[in-house]
Amino acid sequence: MTVARGVRIDVRRALAIAVMGLAGAVGTLVLMLWLAGSTSLVEVKLGDADFRGMDAARLSAEIADNGPVPFPDLAGRERPLWLTHAGDDPSTGWAAFFATVPPTSDGQTCLARWDGASSVFVDSCDPTTTWPPDGHGLAQLDWQVVDGELRVAVSGTRPADWEARP
Repeated sequence: MTVARGVRIDVRRALAIAVMGLAGAVGTLVLMLWLAGSTSLVEVKLGDADFRGMDAARLSAEIADNGPVPFPDLAGRERPLWLTHAGDDPSTGWAAFFATVPPTSDGQTCLARWDGASSVFVDSCDPTTTWPPDGHGLAQLDWQVVDGELRVAVSGTRPADWEARP
């Protein structure tokens, strides 16, 4: 009587193929990572060129009641910003600026924090250094109110779809 045999697996050959496949996958991954990091042709831009979608009237009322509004940097570039408003007209009187303080001589990064009692921004590393409520002296950002919506140019340049300056 004949005995049926199942599929014979050559363990050495199977291991050799698995190791070669794994080595090929790792090699391909390393090559792709090296190529991705070795060129300046690709410019990574995370996030939008401007920060928009804020109701100017509502935000100006919030600022009048509670003081300037901080916004963290959601793109991870460590560039939080402050928004302030002066006056009664929500279409004018805005100030937008980065909350980071110019680097100190030892390279320490500090933030401007709002001191409501004295109505000034204070250096978190040196409380004797202050800025006025409009942030004059800190890195200012362009802003614009369009149809009641406040827009802030966080990229440093005015986006193409903004209205021309008056």
